[in-house]
Amino acid sequence: MSKSGHGIHRDLAWALKQQAQRAGEQAPSVRGADWRLATVTAVGGGTVTADGIVCRCLASYAAPAVGDVAVISQSGSGNWIALNRLAGSGTPLYTPVYRYKPADTPRANATLADDPDLTCLLDANAVYRIEFTLHYAAIDLVSGSPAGRFRTQWTVPAGASGFRSAVGPDQGQVLSGTSSGGQGRWGVHQFGTACTYGDRNDNTLLCFAQEEATVFTTTAGTLALQWAQAVTNATSTVLGQGSTLRVTRIG
Repeated sequence: MSKSGHGIHRDLAWALKQQAQRAGEQAPSVRGADWRLATVTAVGGGTVTADGIVCRCLASYAAPAVGDVAVISQSGSGNWIALNRLAGSGTPLYTPVYRYKPADTPRANATLADDPDLTCLLDANAVYRIEFTLHYAAIDLVSGSPAGRFRTQWTVPAGASGFRSAVGPDQGQVLSGTSSGGQGRWGVHQFGTACTYGDRNDNTLLCFAQEEATVFTTTAGTLALQWAQAVTNATSTVLGQGSTLRVTRIG
């Protein structure tokens, strides 16, 4: 056989090998399972379309959205699933973020200011569930006149909308040192409306209050609990160790 004939056979063998390799690369049964990143272009009932591939979502992939960069995976039999979105620069959806007070903070003035611990940054164009759980202590009366007390409002990003609820002892209510009972407050307020709570008239005996809201943001910025005394007194009002802020992005 001529050298040219051998060359033709070698070229044919190489071409067949390359064709088989390409076929194997495309066949899940040969290639096996793998995963990749893909951009979601459409959302269906329990599915997403990502880079032209229809994938069934795992239950943990909550609220998929067009534009998500998702982790998708193909089984050896060729089925595609979408595992979840990649974390972006903002707050992950449905994952609570906690802040807590590692130590008591005392204040002996009536100037509202952000708490140093119960604060968190919020993303723009987002929806959050916000929950403050507050353990505080204050005095209430000196010679029959109001003194101290515990007063709150919120710092929120510019343009944020929503309302906050305030649950705890009612303003001016002085609870006994041996009982946690008494009149309560149940109001719903603007973020910047100051709310004053009752207390146990002793800045070493803690009371409980809880404030919550759904916050709709348009710009990014700081969320914080602002608090102070209602009436300035040298005996400090105290926001106690273990008070918490829970922030969950839901939209």
